[in-house]
Amino acid sequence: MGISNNTILKKISIANNLKHFEIKEVFSLAEINLSSSQIKAYMAGSNHKNHEKLSDQYLEAFLNGLIIYARGSIDEPDLLPRMVENFIIDAVETSQDPIIEEIRCLLDDAQDELQGDNSQVGFEDDDEPL
Repeated sequence: MGISNNTILKKISIANNLKHFEIKEVFSLAEINLSSSQIKAYMAGSNHKNHEKLSDQYLEAFLNGLIIYARGSIDEPDLLPRMVENFIIDAVETSQDPIIEEIRCLLDDAQDELQGDNSQVGFEDDDEPL
């Protein structure tokens, strides 16, 4: 007997630090609207009285939704993916200054590149291009 779809859902959710409301959002990005109690039933252990088996179709929908959640929609490429947005918000809320500064540098580099001033992108002050 292999790993159940419920276990896969749980492991992916834990690995991506997804809360129940975010799991619900991931499903909704794949056009599957679930209640909070349905999410809890999928996440409950197999011995729990409220456990509900996650179908292959719903696992596939979750994975498709997770792609959109992590990378953003193909139809709206200018929107910041929710996973990135949540990471930034968490960094700000927990005062992780080195991460925030790195994000600022990345945004400055991207803005310079978009403006056509990419001669310095990727090089430190003392670095020479190869």
